[in-house]
Amino acid sequence: MSEHSATEHALPVLQIDDYQAAVDFYVGRLGFEIVMEHRHEPGFPVFMVVKRGAIHLALSEHGRGHPGTEVYVYVEDVAAWYERCLANGVKPNQPPEAKMWGNTEMPISDPSRNLLRITQVDTHQGQSTPNQT
Repeated sequence: MSEHSATEHALPVLQIDDYQAAVDFYVGRLGFEIVMEHRHEPGFPVFMVVKRGAIHLALSEHGRGHPGTEVYVYVEDVAAWYERCLANGVKPNQPPEAKMWGNTEMPISDPSRNLLRITQVDTHQGQSTPNQT
């Protein structure tokens, strides 16, 4: 059984502009690994999947996705991600911040202007605003 069929999950597709910049950012700096890479022919645009632990992202030069897409990436330790980013030359848009809804979040922009919102849930007492009927 492949790792993708073991559980239900989503795989967001992020558009990338530059293959090498994306590999440097996701693999070289954030510690993802490439698990699949496909081009119809040499020199054609790439479609690839990267993973780090249980986090999987698809990266595409095919115009799939939209520049500036925002993806929540749920992690166990946002502070560790912050330190890893700083140690590897990735400048988060802002340091981890406790949000009023109870999560701590740190936004990071990739080289193609996609926003990764690195999020640790339930880090503090939060406020919920239920829908009013």
